Amino acid sequence: MNRKIVAILFLIIFSITIFSGCSSDVSYVKIQHLTANEAPQAPGKEDTWASAQKQGIGTANNDVSKVWFTLTHGAISEVYYPTIDMANSKFLKFLVTDGKSFVSDETKDTVSKVEKLNTRSLAFKLINTDKQGRYKITKEIFTDPRRNSVIMKTTFEALKGNVKDYKLYLAYDPHIANQGKYNEGYVIKANDKEILIVHREKIYSALTTDVKWKGYSIGYNQVNDPISDLRKNKTMTQHFDKARGNIIEGIEIDLSDKTEFKTVLSFGESEEEAAKTALSTLKDNYDKMLGIYIAEWNKYCDGLKDFKGKANELYYTSMMILKASEDKTNKGAYIASLSIPWGEGQGDENKGGYHLVWARDLYHIANAFIAAGDKDSANRALDFLTMVVEKNGFIPQNTWINGGPYWNGIQMDEQADPIILAYQLKRYDLYEKLVKPLADFIIKIGPKTGQERWEEAGGYSPATMAAEVAGLVCAADIAKQNKDMESAQKYLDKADKWQKLIDELTYTTKGPYGNGQYYIRIAGLPDPNADFLISIANGGGVYDQKEIVDPSFLELVRLGVKPANDPKILTTIYVVDNLIKVNTPKGPCWYRYNHDGYGEPSKTELYHGTGKGRLWPLLTGERGMYEIAAGKSADEYLKAMENFANQGYVLSEQVWEDTGLPTDSASPLNWAHAEYVVLFVSNIEHKVVDMPQTVYDRYVLGKK
Repeated sequence: MNRKIVAILFLIIFSITIFSGCSSDVSYVKIQHLTANEAPQAPGKEDTWASAQKQGIGTANNDVSKVWFTLTHGAISEVYYPTIDMANSKFLKFLVTDGKSFVSDETKDTVSKVEKLNTRSLAFKLINTDKQGRYKITKEIFTDPRRNSVIMKTTFEALKGNVKDYKLYLAYDPHIANQGKYNEGYVIKANDKEILIVHREKIYSALTTDVKWKGYSIGYNQVNDPISDLRKNKTMTQHFDKARGNIIEGIEIDLSDKTEFKTVLSFGESEEEAAKTALSTLKDNYDKMLGIYIAEWNKYCDGLKDFKGKANELYYTSMMILKASEDKTNKGAYIASLSIPWGEGQGDENKGGYHLVWARDLYHIANAFIAAGDKDSANRALDFLTMVVEKNGFIPQNTWINGGPYWNGIQMDEQADPIILAYQLKRYDLYEKLVKPLADFIIKIGPKTGQERWEEAGGYSPATMAAEVAGLVCAADIAKQNKDMESAQKYLDKADKWQKLIDELTYTTKGPYGNGQYYIRIAGLPDPNADFLISIANGGGVYDQKEIVDPSFLELVRLGVKPANDPKILTTIYVVDNLIKVNTPKGPCWYRYNHDGYGEPSKTELYHGTGKGRLWPLLTGERGMYEIAAGKSADEYLKAMENFANQGYVLSEQVWEDTGLPTDSASPLNWAHAEYVVLFVSNIEHKVVDMPQTVYDRYVLGKK
């Protein structure tokens, strides 16, 4: 049967069940609490978050199921509910023992392979093969498309000996409501089904399986938790029914019952709701749920531009990752990443991670939606920014998904980007609410910025000034559409003045590299030749401003503020490539700037505030965009970005110099996925598709 017909049929079934109910739902639960034996030695040692090296992320492509999952090292890691910024777990993983001589952790002791159950969906198969060749665990993972549940179907295989030679344990490390502390866990029987409950505040999780348990326990992290018990005794010897603190829950699966079974992790606002949801998902037809889940994503991908069949799997995966990164309650709030960078070294104090909204990242995400033909999503992003802008015309550095500020740094490119996006979407209706307040704020504060786009230094940045100039020109165009000719002229006058000042403020003629002439990363004083020291964040050191270069100056070309063949652009490319370009085995890539400290100090150390910045794949995409602007092909840079993607087609924030493999920085990084999509489309159309035409016309073609 045709795939599109299948998708339509499943969606019809889905719509009917959503609005008319389904016989598989459990309407009543009889709950019995099993809390006789409470674990001693509370509260346990403080815990961390999971690794940010995600193999995949997933959620149902609808607003009904408000659960997101992430996959790391062969297992489920952070699960988010009821909003995309609320993490509730660190891991849900298996451990295997023979009860005598070894304990094997599937996240550390297996070779993990990830596949999609359908190439145009976010349903996954994880195949974890023991490095010693003893067993294999195969898991299918997706979310119930109409309930707040994550579903995992597991098959355990003995590669040596028989299944009866092994014990299989499922370990769950809850971090309810963004906290590892103060999680209360206990056991209930709901309609005679054992369920592990954890809650904090008004969020409850319920973990159960369709296979019998040989036992369970709830203990304190690194004190008497089930994993510690296993590692010490090679079998689970303790049996605790209740604990409150930094807890881990464990289940011994009865493999004599069956070796293929389903696990459900569900959520609700109460114990009863979470339990009902878990039992309903467990009772429902597995193939039907998976079919609906896949059909929803197929339908979304079918609505995207396919460029006469040229669209590839990374293109579609990138678009699904971006689409899945929108909160389902706060529409238009697309977060930067469903990860916490260097999570294994980050604790409860890091509640935000990258599941926050940056206006700059949102701008790039929206441009990807426009390029791929999903303008509805792009418009929702712009509407969200309209909600976020403050009365004085200021958009905070980043926000929670409800619009509340997280950090309050002043980044002038983030004030300009929404204006450019409004121009691209022809949202002239947002002039009074968004465009005019932002443009007036830019004129009042600019061209100096409190922070450049790397959020670390203040001054005069060529990339930020490019955004400011482009934003003001776009604001003038929108002002004219609203018959505000006075403001339009004011914006154009300021834009013209600053466009002429860019070189004077950011282009040194006395630098130590090349012929001494190039754009510097940022000028702390309004003189790029001044002997002015700037402090590099994250322990990078202190250097003369003329010593630090950054490929971000290419925004001058991308935004239409300078022509691609401008001599100053060309001399800076030469310097940047000599200083901060690395030809990795997977292709060319660039550092953010020389002496960057934002990254792991080494492969054996996590980043803890000081380190060494690594290579950024999104900068490979930006270089490709420049090549297109210069009338060339971006094939080399597209190929490199495709090579940087992992097995699950996930692009990371940073990669290692010697391998091109991801570091433990944010992954997936939505900015990188957006950059790939825009580059992919631009390369096909032989033009920079997110360049504001009005800016290019004014400064490159001279049409004033």
